[in-house]
Amino acid sequence: MNSLPAFRALTLNRVRASVRDRTALIFTLGLAVLFMIIFGLLFGGNGLSVSFDAVNNDSTAASTGYLKALRSVSGVSVDVKSHAAAFADLKNDSVTAVLVIPSGFGAAYAGQGPPQQVAIYQAGGGSSSTAIADAVVSNVTAGFAGRGHPSLTVSAPKVAEVNQVTEMDYMLPSMIAYIILFSGVNYVAIGLVEMRVKQVLRRFRATPVRSGTILAAQVVGGGLTVLLQIVVLVALGIWVFGAKNYGSWLLLIPPVVLGTASFVGIGFLITSVSRTSEAARALAAMITFPLMFLSGLFFPISSLPTVVQDIARILPLAWASDALHQVMNDGAGFSAIGTDCLVMAAWAVVTISVAAWRFRWD
Repeated sequence: MNSLPAFRALTLNRVRASVRDRTALIFTLGLAVLFMIIFGLLFGGNGLSVSFDAVNNDSTAASTGYLKALRSVSGVSVDVKSHAAAFADLKNDSVTAVLVIPSGFGAAYAGQGPPQQVAIYQAGGGSSSTAIADAVVSNVTAGFAGRGHPSLTVSAPKVAEVNQVTEMDYMLPSMIAYIILFSGVNYVAIGLVEMRVKQVLRRFRATPVRSGTILAAQVVGGGLTVLLQIVVLVALGIWVFGAKNYGSWLLLIPPVVLGTASFVGIGFLITSVSRTSEAARALAAMITFPLMFLSGLFFPISSLPTVVQDIARILPLAWASDALHQVMNDGAGFSAIGTDCLVMAAWAVVTISVAAWRFRWD
């Protein structure tokens, strides 16, 4: 038999099958559109926005003029705050960087004092937005000091004063949040749909075991699988790559468990609206990939447009990422992550409840 016609027939059959599954088709095409919108908002137009908190220890006309010069740069916002408030914003990922203007800035600008440096602090880990922030501050400082006042310079970027957070320290909670998102959604969504398509759920339901017990076992089993992945990830990060946790290991349990529950709930909800595994995969991808870019895993939320920031702070991954970073990088207590945990718990309760109500066995 000629293999080419067979290959052509099988290929066309696969394409037709994909087109016939309207749910999968809509979500697959929708994913491409959504990606274009996200990257267009992030990288189109004037580029990334950069936000600073400034600690002005000088309070002279020169330091005020310097901050005005920074604000004049397109896409840059600067708020003057106290030292404590500025670094709290940095730890909470509300700003890209913190500038500290020394008390002798005005005297150095007037040529009446020793040289001074503007200090720039970032949260650790580094990103495209912090690199842009460094370049903006360096260029503005050079231009400002270039008017016959070379004694004003900017320091090399420093990690926030709280802890000496390395790139690996910063990335470990981000990777935990990613595992919670990706595995929590996919293990439950795709696994349950495939069991339904293969009639496994129907056979389970024919047994004396209660329906609620069957569903609960599948959802909890998916959650436990995610937690096992996290244990392996953390062990490798700590023992092999030298990452540090500056907070309490016990305090990591609430955000990890609640974050896992919220995304397992989303996966369960996907199962309730997907008839095929292809549709479940497409919908899972359409949810998980945008969330990665909108929730501060790869770059600070503060670098996003304001409208997108407001949307991101509704999503559970932003709260999970915030809680994990606060505990592991900042050594924060439960009071600092209480709101994060409440939001994740609300997402878990709502998604699991709605999914259980709408779930179809076949």
